[in-house]
Amino acid sequence: MMIKVFDFNMIKLTNSKSNNAFFPKQRITAKQYEFARLVAEENLTSSDAYRKAYKPSTFAKNKSIHEMASRVIKNVKVQSRIKAFQRIKAEDNRMIAIRREEFVFKKLIEEVEQCKNASSRIRALELLGKTLSMFSNKMEAKTKVNDRTSEEIIKDLKFKLNKLIKDHT
Repeated sequence: MMIKVFDFNMIKLTNSKSNNAFFPKQRITAKQYEFARLVAEENLTSSDAYRKAYKPSTFAKNKSIHEMASRVIKNVKVQSRIKAFQRIKAEDNRMIAIRREEFVFKKLIEEVEQCKNASSRIRALELLGKTLSMFSNKMEAKTKVNDRTSEEIIKDLKFKLNKLIKDHT
């Protein structure tokens, strides 16, 4: 049996849109690579990823597959590959979210500038304001936090009450 070993030394990911998404210098088998990809990108369990990547015999027991998948996922190189795939996926998701926000923002600006209906323009302006957090419903209450004992608080309250009574008499 011959095992193919890949040296992913500075090979760019094919599905990544990032310019700096390169594999670290690590030797990993094609099956380990596929296992890591399935776990990270397709969110498969380790057992399901093992079934797809390693294609075990149909007679293999679930327990055996689970044990083998556990061994593969404990491999430091596989773990680092999974983390690399997860970082790339997170970066891609962030970029998609940014593009989506830019698209919505652009369309709202177009609505404000080009719409003939006044209520639509006002609503678009309101939504633009909300995206910029201009209309915050939160009221910030500044409170003074002191670590005082109950006796100190009682003494302070009595002093303030006496002062208040003296001022009104």
